[in-house]
Amino acid sequence: MKDLTFSRRGLLAGGAAAGMIAGSSAFAASGLTAGAVIERMKQHVGGPWREGGVDGYKSGSADTVVTGIVTTMMATFDALKAAARQGLNLVFTHESTYWSHQDTLTYIQDDPLYHRKRDFLAAHNMVSYHLHDHWHALRPIDGINLGTMQLMGWSRYMHADNQRMFTIPQTTLMALAREFQRRMGNRTLRIIGDPALPVSVVYESWGNCSAFPGIDFLESEADVLVIGETQDWDLIAYARDAVASGRKKALIVLGHVLSEQWGMKACAEWLKGFVTEVPVRYVPIIEPYWNIDRPVFEIDTRLA
Repeated sequence: MKDLTFSRRGLLAGGAAAGMIAGSSAFAASGLTAGAVIERMKQHVGGPWREGGVDGYKSGSADTVVTGIVTTMMATFDALKAAARQGLNLVFTHESTYWSHQDTLTYIQDDPLYHRKRDFLAAHNMVSYHLHDHWHALRPIDGINLGTMQLMGWSRYMHADNQRMFTIPQTTLMALAREFQRRMGNRTLRIIGDPALPVSVVYESWGNCSAFPGIDFLESEADVLVIGETQDWDLIAYARDAVASGRKKALIVLGHVLSEQWGMKACAEWLKGFVTEVPVRYVPIIEPYWNIDRPVFEIDTRLA
């Protein structure tokens, strides 16, 4: 005979799911569409909304009725599932949905994971909107830089003539690296330079930083350049040679996601200022890497 016993956890989960469905329906009743949200953003970004570039709809359409908004660094499967669990169907992702900056589908048309992700988005009536160029173009401060400097408590240290440069109270390279690790939860942070090097002037290039302009950043008055990622054979090699030649310079590599995702947390707060009909939430992306001293595997992203 089939066991008809119900667990408390199951009842609670069922009740929560029912609540989310009811809540989603209520928010859908507002009639707010994805296109209407975008139009409001155009009025608040502080500059022209340019066509072209990478920004735009990667799933869903402007006519999709919004039940809730999520901002995230990257529309990973994990982040999408976190949004779907809460009945939130408009996802603003800073990086791509389909694994290339331009979300190019040419080479993945027959890829089973592409089909699975696309079908998941469709099944949950989700819009994935790539918000890269215009969030960097936010005025008066680049939206990504805004979030990261808020996380670090550096707003008052930013140079008036260069938003990438900060003069912080003097510390050591090791202490600065530990502060990044503490605030960002970084498991695989990498550093080039003397751990005892005194540092005060910091140049940032959150996200990707190629050799040019990275070398120019490193050759500025900065003591340390802090970036998201780069190639080992160009900017990394240059920084290593600079240190080996006796220069008092340093480089900190945070990882692309961890260096930028705080800007998408700031994006959620920004959206709340002019989108009030539906909930707006931020989904952090868990660092995908681990090291042999801290072997972990966690991809169960939770809404912040």
